[in-house]
Formats: sequence, C-alpha cells, structure tokens
Amino acid sequence: MGLELEHRVPIPAGHPAPRALGRSLFRLVLFATAAIILALRLWQLDRLPGELYGDIAIVYEYVANILRGRWPTYFVLSAGPLYHYLVAPVAGLLGLSYFSFKLASVGVSLAVLAGVYALGRELLDRELGLLALFIAGVSSWLLIFSRLGNSQILGPLLSVSALLLVVRIAKDGRDRDLLACAVVSTLGLYTYPPSFVLSPVVFVSLAALIWTRTAVRPRHLVLFIPVTLVCAMPFAAIVAHDPANFVSGYIGGKIRPSAGLLSVLVGNIVHALLAFHVRGDVVFRSNPPLRPHLDLLSGLLFVAGAAFWLRPGFRRWAPVLFVPFFLLQVPSMLVLRFPNEVPSASRTLSVAPIAYLFSATGLWWLLRLVRQLRPLDSLAAVAILLAILGLNVYRYFDLYAANLPDHNVPFGRVIAQYIDRLSADTTVYMVGCCWSPGSQPEPKSILYVTHRPDTLYTIAAKNVSCALIESVPRPAVVIWSPNVEIPAETLRPCSGIFRSVVHRVGDMPVFRSAALPPP
Repeated sequence: MGLELEHRVPIPAGHPAPRALGRSLFRLVLFATAAIILALRLWQLDRLPGELYGDIAIVYEYVANILRGRWPTYFVLSAGPLYHYLVAPVAGLLGLSYFSFKLASVGVSLAVLAGVYALGRELLDRELGLLALFIAGVSSWLLIFSRLGNSQILGPLLSVSALLLVVRIAKDGRDRDLLACAVVSTLGLYTYPPSFVLSPVVFVSLAALIWTRTAVRPRHLVLFIPVTLVCAMPFAAIVAHDPANFVSGYIGGKIRPSAGLLSVLVGNIVHALLAFHVRGDVVFRSNPPLRPHLDLLSGLLFVAGAAFWLRPGFRRWAPVLFVPFFLLQVPSMLVLRFPNEVPSASRTLSVAPIAYLFSATGLWWLLRLVRQLRPLDSLAAVAILLAILGLNVYRYFDLYAANLPDHNVPFGRVIAQYIDRLSADTTVYMVGCCWSPGSQPEPKSILYVTHRPDTLYTIAAKNVSCALIESVPRPAVVIWSPNVEIPAETLRPCSGIFRSVVHRVGDMPVFRSAALPPP
C-alpha cells in the first residue's frame, strides 16, 4: 500500500487536480500520434536514405547466408547475429533489398516506441507514456536509425525492454520478470558492441533499487547472475572462435588510446555528455553533422525532466533512469583510439529512450504546473508538441538528407537501373569506382540492386587494357567516372572506340557509358 501511495502524483495544496484525458480523447490522441509516427517512418522510405552503402552490404550478405541455411553466428566488424536473424523473415518474404531492410528496421523502431510508452506508463501514468511516445516517435535521432536498415536500432529495443522489466521487478518482485530481464539484457551480447554492457548495467540498476524501498531484493541479484551466465555461453563460443576481432581487431582495437589515456578519456566523457544539447555526432549517416542529438525544445525539457526524478517521492525511481543513462554511454566514451568519433549517435542509441522519457517528464511536469490556467494548458501542450515535430522534420528531411553523400543521389541505384534497361545479352564492365565526392558508387551498391548481377564485372583502372576491351564478347557496355573522357589512361591507344554518354540526375553527373563497337 505504501508503494502505491508513493507512486501516486502528489497534488500541491490549492491546485486543481490534474485532468486526465478521457478514454475517448486519449484514444484519439494516441491514434493521431501513431499516424504521425508511421508517416515519418514511411514517407519516401524507398528514397531516403537512397544509397546501399558498406554497412548495409554486410546486412545483405549476412541475411543472404541465413536464408541459404548456413546459420552464421559470427560478428562482421561490429555487427552481430541477432539483428540479422530478426530481420531475415522480412527479407525472406519481401526479397533481399535495401527497402526490405529499411522496412524491417521501421518495424523494430515501432517496438522501441511501444516500449517507451509502456515504460512511461509504468513509471508514472499513461499521459507520460503518451508524451514520451510522441517525443520519441518524431525525434530525428531515433528516426534516422528507424529508416537506416542497420543493426543499431536493436540496441534501444533491448535497453527499453530490460528497463521496463526492471520497473516491474521493483513494483512486484516477480521472479518471472527477473528471468525475462536477465535474458533480454544478455541479448545485447549478440547485437552490437555498445550493447555488451547491458547486463552489467541492469545488474547495477537492480542493486541500486534495493536501497530505494522497492520490491527488489538481494535474491533477485543472486538469480540474475546464473541466468546471465547461461545466456552468455554461446557468446563465449563466438569470441573463442574469433578472439582477434574482440581483443585487437575492429572491436578491441578501438579502446587502445593513440595519445595520453587520461586526457583522451576526460575529453570523451565531456564530449559525450554535451552531445544531447551542444555538439553531436559528426558522422553524416548517424546525425545531421554536429547538431545536438536532441532538438532545442526536447533538450530544455530534458533538463526539467531529469530534475523531476530527483524530487522526494519520485527519486526512488532514479536508478532506473540515471544509472543506465550514464553507464550505457561508457562504451562510446571508451573509444580512446578515435576520439573524433565521440560523441556517437549510434553507439549511444540505447540511451535514447531514457532521454525521451526525461524530455516527456519535463513537459508532463510543466503542463501539470499550468493546469490551473485552463484551457491554456492544452494549447501549450499542442504548441510545444507541434514545435518539436516541426524541428525534427526539418532536422531529418532537410538537414540530414542534405548531408548524405551527393545530396542523397544514389549512384549505385542509378547505375543498376541503367543496367536493367539494357538487353538481356549485354555485358557491363565498370572501370574503377567511388568517383563521386561522396565516394560513390561502391560496387556492391550496384551488384545488390540490379536484377542482373551476373552481367556486371568490375575492373580496377590500373588493370584494364585495350587488349582486354577488344576481347570481351559483344554486346557490351563500359561505364566509368563522368569526370574523365576515357575509362583509364591505359586505354589511350584505343580511345576512339569510347563514344560516351554522360548520365545525370538533375544537374549531377553520375557516370559515363559507351557501347563497344563490334569487333
């Protein structure tokens, strides 16, 4: 009974009671929010982002191996098996394509948003859940990864699911919630290196809740450990099979400093903590470069919401939010070899649900304080939410899109569509690659998009010769950079055979093509 009283929102003396949304109005607002969220995720999904780049090629190849029945369990660079098995049914149903991967990541992001709503509702009430759902659903930070088609989107799903189970354990102390929490948090080992710490972070959060008068007991911690260890056994086998990747390779090599350890670490911590409000990720695929990960209004509300959870009567839930918010960022802070990669919108994506809950709590608190000014409280809520929507639409569909390679013109897709229009017996030879300012096209961005991959051959410019070109069977087409008249200097003696056409998208030259004359 005491637990319920402290969980209830206290009403200041002399203030009117908060107006909860009626059932019909709540459903209407929830439906409108869902419609906005879906529209943001599906609008121009096939075109933005447009380029099937290297990381998506990894997803393509991994899922292809799954669908062929090879059942891979390895890590490719930092990409683990779990996400690929999760999206494989979508690719199996819709076909292997960048669009199917993007659609799958949209589905995962909707599960993240469902978890954000459920966590807000468990912590306070359904109004907080609804506000958190809206702010998270329109935020450009989560929206980028919702539409990207890559494995990072699974991180926030695991973190918000684990924290939701932590809250339920704290309320009811049920062992089945503890078992589910241990399993979910251990799944981070099979996803993406920044999620490797999810189990220890959840363990520390549960330990902290023991001291805040919740239903968490030491026996929960004792039970958590063996379940986690059992679930981690396949991961240990994966590491044993390829220890170099985790110790000194792509994953392990990032934590070795190239300069002074202390100065780099302090700098990384400062940069990571300022990412939400001051200066964010520089990587164009993860963030509008250098923009804070939260929009201005969400950032201000974040500060108020964080202060709210430190108030008497509510600080008992602080470990659920503050402990994982800081500790889940540690992997990003430990990228000591490449301090220019800190802050990272991708490596800290698991804390995004917590950031949105802080922002939503700030707005919930503000609206509660002005509810005596009816109906101005409702008008303020609509105005603030619409402003947050507008800011994030601008951040994604304008700033983010403009900073994608070559203003989001997908060179690989354009070339693939050209190849598909050629006669079925035409062979295509691409000389060189990656000639655009944005380093497009990558050969795989063509190979995995064209319907005729068997007709495409790529040749390094240094390896091509007149004798080679003269020996290829006809009909044949050569494609190369639009910035040079002939494919390579080694072809100068036979340059007369290359009567080229420059192919453009708008004013942007994409490639040259020349049909080879009969031998």
